[in-house]
Amino acid sequence: MLSKSKFSFLAALLMVAGLSTAQADSMGTLGFADIGAPTVSPGTSINGATIYNIGNLVTTAANSGIFDNIPTQVLGPVSFDVTNGSSLTFGNSVLGNFQSSSITQISNSAGQVSYYIVGNFTGGSFPGATTPNPAPASFTISFTQTPAGTGSISDSATLSVPPSPTVPEPASIVLVGLGLASVGVVARRKKTATV
Repeated sequence: MLSKSKFSFLAALLMVAGLSTAQADSMGTLGFADIGAPTVSPGTSINGATIYNIGNLVTTAANSGIFDNIPTQVLGPVSFDVTNGSSLTFGNSVLGNFQSSSITQISNSAGQVSYYIVGNFTGGSFPGATTPNPAPASFTISFTQTPAGTGSISDSATLSVPPSPTVPEPASIVLVGLGLASVGVVARRKKTATV
């Protein structure tokens, strides 16, 4: 007979497995390059900017899953404002459309900055309808500037359906650790109480 805690754990595992299976039909990644002249504002440094202007966003041959063998798509100029989570949108009738809902900076060092942008992707005529449609997605983009602060800017990105995992912040890791420790303490107390 399963105890209540073992049953809860098993139910949680089955739920996660079910979610993974439901999203398996719509998994894919697509690389992007910038063949234009990216700029930022205010100022010229990518490290202190809030508005990023991608010169000419183009898909690359780095693709998988629902984007496998998609022909090159030239999407043109695209921009986003890191203070407005819904400011990034791009796409066309073949690729489909991405609309952001949150923008998080994941790294920032001299001459390099990266953002993890979460939103929804609605499939176009190439990948067809995603499951669900629109589907949760992420757009991870990195900017490089040489020399740092004043030089030319380049960028590259990846669209992932469903969202790619990110490296958790140290505070999140601590919270997970505390949660696991609490579960261990409760389990130990229950074991001691029954002995």
